[in-house]
Amino acid sequence: MASKTIFPINRPFLVIGSSGSAVTEMQKLLNQRLLELPYFQHEVAVTGYFGQNTLVLVKYLQCLVFLPVDGIVGPKTWAYLCEGVSSLPQLSLGSTGSFVKAVQEELKSIHYYRGAIDGHFDSNTALSVQAFQTSRQLIAHGIIEIQTWTELINLDTHIQQCQIN
Repeated sequence: MASKTIFPINRPFLVIGSSGSAVTEMQKLLNQRLLELPYFQHEVAVTGYFGQNTLVLVKYLQCLVFLPVDGIVGPKTWAYLCEGVSSLPQLSLGSTGSFVKAVQEELKSIHYYRGAIDGHFDSNTALSVQAFQTSRQLIAHGIIEIQTWTELINLDTHIQQCQIN
């Protein structure tokens, strides 16, 4: 059974032009999460102002961790900033939604998945996840959990797809 992700409360939505202590906190957390990524050498200045450089790095992080790339720091982005990969949902047979669709797209791009990109975690998706897990020396149970998310996030092809322009 998939556990429900609890998103941080009392964190405001942040967008380009926002300023204040919440932006300062977000920028510090953003730099911390970006440092966890392989080969990443950028960081945002901690100014308390959500400017263009912060926007670019928020979008980059969102892309890397399979969140909607909208540049808005809302509940899901805050959750990742605060909790890291453990904030991402566990996906298994019967799961649906944008995270499943993103995984299907990623697995298709690396030739593990050949089905429809429909956001439905069916047996075809589970078999593709198992093949990917086997290739990465993970337990091949067909469930997307922390270790599998980490491997997907760190794929060279995925990182290149999310590159900062």
